[in-house]
Amino acid sequence: MELKNSSQMYTGIHGRDDWSSDERIANWEKLNYAMFIHWGLYSELGGNWNGEPVTKGYSEQIQMWADIPEEDYLEVAKQFSAEKFDPKAICQLAKDAGMKYIVFTTKHHDGFSMFKTKTTNYNLADMTPFGQDALQLLAEECQKQGLKLGLYYSLVDWHQGHEFDYDNCNTIPESIEEVIKEQLQELLTQYGPLVEVWFDMGTPTLEQSKTFASLVYKYQPEATINSRIWNNIGDFRTLGDNEVPQVNLDGAWQTPASIYNATWGYRSWQKHVDFSEKLNELINYLIQVRSNGGNYLLNIGRAEMDQSLNLKPTSSAPSANGLNATQRLSTAMKQQNSQPKTGGTSWLTDITFTFT
Repeated sequence: MELKNSSQMYTGIHGRDDWSSDERIANWEKLNYAMFIHWGLYSELGGNWNGEPVTKGYSEQIQMWADIPEEDYLEVAKQFSAEKFDPKAICQLAKDAGMKYIVFTTKHHDGFSMFKTKTTNYNLADMTPFGQDALQLLAEECQKQGLKLGLYYSLVDWHQGHEFDYDNCNTIPESIEEVIKEQLQELLTQYGPLVEVWFDMGTPTLEQSKTFASLVYKYQPEATINSRIWNNIGDFRTLGDNEVPQVNLDGAWQTPASIYNATWGYRSWQKHVDFSEKLNELINYLIQVRSNGGNYLLNIGRAEMDQSLNLKPTSSAPSANGLNATQRLSTAMKQQNSQPKTGGTSWLTDITFTFT
């Protein structure tokens, strides 16, 4: 399938200029488009356990869906060298795509922290051959390249004692609440300015939601909080995974999107569609979200995202095909007569680097 001439496909995007009256939230709305990175021990498994694909659930939750004991899951950490993790290439790719910031998974439901934390040695720096604070490296590179940084943080933590719950609706006992508060303080004080804190899952009480939000506002007064802090405490609404509304929505909102809807983490056996077909699909979603007033958060997993988009790069940098796709979309978007709330000219790229 050939990628259609974008100037024939799109005749302009009719955006809105009714920004939030809260300057902090309005500044977030104007960022438009960001990169979401799901990367953790689950990435090393690629959706497989004991040589077989795990077809239930999202691959980043493979520990639950395959019922993997923690001692076995930790064996994966011993192989996690991440020798191709390249923050410079990641940030450059985000910039080439027209993205304004990056949201990084600091800790997913497995409880394995992708940053150096004093709360537990169950983290990337202490438990893997990589032995470094990946978040610190990415934060420093974002600052160098002029990108803003956001943090994903799961309120579910299987390592700290949460049981597997297929709906991830675990309540938060006092013991886990204390760990969350300590880790949040580390994240909010050690990695520079943050534009967004993206909470996920769990069932906090109203008081817990207020407590977590107060920590964000205390240490990062310019940051916004998503609605998955729950109890109507957040600054902007996070829609359902890959939800693309067909009409304008009131208030500040965001669509979290994955290249393939079945997973957010890397899946080695993902069935791939034609590259041009997938690219056109993502362009359409991006335009629909932006034209209806939302922000678009496009996810990558550990990659070889060439496998997701039928590309064959040979290093951690974008492939020639990847650059070509970015350039083609950039050219198409520059032809649009965008209104104030649709800013940006190069909005999408195929993600083609490898982390591990």
